[in-house]
Amino acid sequence: MTISELKEALKSFDDNMEVILQKDAEGNGYSPLYAVDGNAIYVPDSTWHGEIYSVEWSADEACMEPNEWDEFKKSNPKCVVLVPIN
Repeated sequence: MTISELKEALKSFDDNMEVILQKDAEGNGYSPLYAVDGNAIYVPDSTWHGEIYSVEWSADEACMEPNEWDEFKKSNPKCVVLVPIN
């Protein structure tokens, strides 16, 4: 889902409604939204799972060489991560 699709999906709701995240597709848990992180890069492993890299990490934290990390950040688009309380 893109930001524009999310805005469209939310536009009919009251701005004061709390945001609750479902932890998985089966509904095995729920958590309030804690934060929004727009400084991430998502790298999918499959159509349903992937890894997140924070653009604020150092090359060491990303397990890359500095030049590799710089190129990775330039060549991959940032995404928004909705962070649950737990």
